Amino acid sequence: MSFHEKAEALYAETFDELHREYDQLIEVIDSEHVTVNTANITAALSLQAIVISLTILSAQLAIEDEDTADIVSEHLLAVHRLQSRRRVIIKVIGSRNVTITLSSLEILLSVQVLTEVLIALITELDIL
Repeated sequence: MSFHEKAEALYAETFDELHREYDQLIEVIDSEHVTVNTANITAALSLQAIVISLTILSAQLAIEDEDTADIVSEHLLAVHRLQSRRRVIIKVIGSRNVTITLSSLEILLSVQVLTEVLIALITELDIL
């Protein structure tokens, strides 16, 4: 498997896992004209998956021993899994003209921390 294929597969797997871990239950009962916007969440999860994938791939490139690189990658994923579970429950009952926009602030904070780790890693590797 080429590096490009490995990167695409890692991204897809990471995004799917993040999307599954982000539970959203929006229940609308006896309501009219309810709009739900989750586009920000999907974009934020995609960005998070990209940064996680880049961090893991950078670590794998930096560590020559493949077994050690795999262990470090698994640890990075394990730490992230502990932090990524989110649950959103919203009930709209007997309402009219409601707009719900889910925020991605927690995800963006995670991306910021992951980006700082990635920058430190590639700086240490003398890539930057």
